[in-house]
Amino acid sequence: MYRGFVKRAKTPLELAALATCAVPGFQIVALCAPQFSDEVSSVTGVIDARGDKWTVTCPHDSVGGLDLDAESGVLARLAKARDARKLPFDVPRIHGMTFTPQGDRVIVHQNLGGRTMNEEDFDDPHILPSSLGKSLAALHNLPPVTYTGVDLPAYSATECRDRHYALLDEAAANVLIPANLWNRWDAALEEISLWRFAPTPIHGDLQGNSLVLDHSVVRAMTGFSSAHVGDPAQDIAWILAQACEAFFDRFREAYSQERSVVDLHLFTRAQLLSELAIIRWLVHGLHAEDSSIIEDARDMLTDLSQDLGEDELVARRSYSPSAKVESTVQDTEEKDGIDPHSAPTQPLSMSEHPQAVEDEEGA
Repeated sequence: MYRGFVKRAKTPLELAALATCAVPGFQIVALCAPQFSDEVSSVTGVIDARGDKWTVTCPHDSVGGLDLDAESGVLARLAKARDARKLPFDVPRIHGMTFTPQGDRVIVHQNLGGRTMNEEDFDDPHILPSSLGKSLAALHNLPPVTYTGVDLPAYSATECRDRHYALLDEAAANVLIPANLWNRWDAALEEISLWRFAPTPIHGDLQGNSLVLDHSVVRAMTGFSSAHVGDPAQDIAWILAQACEAFFDRFREAYSQERSVVDLHLFTRAQLLSELAIIRWLVHGLHAEDSSIIEDARDMLTDLSQDLGEDELVARRSYSPSAKVESTVQDTEEKDGIDPHSAPTQPLSMSEHPQAVEDEEGA
């Protein structure tokens, strides 16, 4: 595990003690599930003197995450949308909040029941993909003011693209990017038609621990500390990288039917972002000065380069010396020649990578 996580992770007993600070008069008599700790957050369940179950969460993101007011505000608005039946899933209803001495937030909310999603769930193409598709589409269908009304970040389509450019440039300044990957990604980022979409409220850091299931149905979503108005493809990229073909086909069908707007190149962008997640992992390692993360990302770049060869994500623009005639990208992913399951990379959310144990000189 990387050094920052080791310092900030909390044990279940520590979280239980912090919960009594977050909720005055809170009497905890036992610990219960869920219990886990990764680089994203530390979580434990607790039982109070009346037998009610609660969940205590400590996100490890005091620098980059939302502040307490913003997070409580967005959860309140999402809960209101759930109560109005605009969302088919529930969200944490905050009962109390506080800070650790290190500045991390501690949030106490009523236990949501069910269980968190795991890798095996992506192999079952029956009920879950449809439920997940409808749930995510419903979130993306919410008006942006749901987030912007509580001062969450909002990025235009152009700003989303520019953020990817900046990340790629930072990585390339420190690590050699294979030429075929650079050309593939540069062509996609340059293709203007891919970046004509309406930004929507998104989860921002979707992963297994943020999805609560009950009998293969999405019961709740948690972990909205990275929520913002942006590219819905960011949420879909994680599912694309994880799911088997049959699962993703059913997810895509359910999602597309539920969405209130048409986004022709959504799944092409999702493919791009699932690949660029390696770059995010690499930059994370650079910022953490963690040589094992950097080497892990380098290995993944090499594997991806070998697997993709000269395959293009979108057709490159061509120019005539006498007339600047642009070639256009096809209007559908099928015409683009994209198979969303051709990505050789596996889950690329931060919580699913082994973390570094030592630094190396000159990483």
